[in-house]
Amino acid sequence: MRAANGGVDAPAANSRTEEIRQVAAQLFEQSGYSATTMSDIASAVGLLPGSLYHHFESKEEIAVGILAGLDQDLTRLIGEVSGRLGTDTPEDQLREVARQITALSLRSGAALRLYSYAAPTVATEKFRSAVHLNAPALQKLWKRAVDDLVPTPDTPRQDVGLLRFALQQLTLNAALNVFDTPHDADEAADRLCSMLLQGVAIEAPDDRSLNASVAMRAAQEGTAGWQSPPVSGGTSGRDDIVIAARGEFARRGYQATTVRDIAEAAGVRMGTLYRRISSKEEVLAEILLDYGGQLDRAVRSVLGTDDSVAAKLDALALIFVKAKRRFRLESDIVKFGSFDREPVIMPLADYHAETRSRLVLLEDLIAGGVRAGELRSLGDPGSYAAQIRYILWTPYQDYARAGVTRTHQFLRNSLLRGFLV
Repeated sequence: MRAANGGVDAPAANSRTEEIRQVAAQLFEQSGYSATTMSDIASAVGLLPGSLYHHFESKEEIAVGILAGLDQDLTRLIGEVSGRLGTDTPEDQLREVARQITALSLRSGAALRLYSYAAPTVATEKFRSAVHLNAPALQKLWKRAVDDLVPTPDTPRQDVGLLRFALQQLTLNAALNVFDTPHDADEAADRLCSMLLQGVAIEAPDDRSLNASVAMRAAQEGTAGWQSPPVSGGTSGRDDIVIAARGEFARRGYQATTVRDIAEAAGVRMGTLYRRISSKEEVLAEILLDYGGQLDRAVRSVLGTDDSVAAKLDALALIFVKAKRRFRLESDIVKFGSFDREPVIMPLADYHAETRSRLVLLEDLIAGGVRAGELRSLGDPGSYAAQIRYILWTPYQDYARAGVTRTHQFLRNSLLRGFLV
């Protein structure tokens, strides 16, 4: 629509600008910031590339606006939800906090993906500052909700600190913790709360039985060979280049990492690097093959035992807790698990296929446990299994340096038995 002076009406221009921002957000969420170009955005909106610059000076400007939008939405939501605390039962209000944060997350996938990696090398200081999500008010909200629920924790059985951490991580990152099926915010949040507060096992064995289980022995044997993450020897050799690449892929994301970034991180010249490796894809394949192979063998060894479903879930919890420490960088590289979120890169495609295969095995375990009366029925096995996976994969070590023993015990007392049981 044209104004009387021949220009474009402000409402029409604002509407077009918002449309562009929303389309760009969808592309950032699906393919990543670095893999999305202004031409991609223009094409998706139906504009010539030159016309896009009438609305935004750069792709970075769009991204900064998306990040600012989440920050504003989160601040507003926290204020609204905080004002309603104390008007319902403690568990109902905790579940409402989970629903609201989960719903916001599912609306904010692009912003959360932007927050997940460091800004590209060529980014401005404004963008670098924007990609740091600091939400102390959200921590206070969860502390209040959990403290109302558990005013006098039965320490050490009730680890309220890890419960707060788990709920905040899993609800805020709900948009990232999905595979290729849509999620309903209320359903996902309620299932998460039920899993952690009431547990999934109808009758969970005691610690002594779980420690002596066949599944636990398989988990311990499957992880026994996991050494500490490799460190650079300062030799500029191939191993040091792979170590540098692993760190850069985890920090920046595979797509955003350039060969020059890897060379600089490894402290080698480009010529030296290319004498050691042929491409960054080759290095990614090597990293994921080792990571996926070790994780796969440990998981399958547990699932292959003739043990109870509860014992297998407990043993898997130990594997995942250890894996999140030993393979933290590798897990950050492949944190976007949906197959339609990445360009076709064979190492990633192969890894995601293996992950899907393991998830199907977990779905089968869950379905069998529900049929046998060992597990509570909490919805379809696919969504059930996916949420268990993300509960186990949460980086609990980021909370007060929680160790393996503390984290595993927390998962026994929450996911398996129920925090409130």
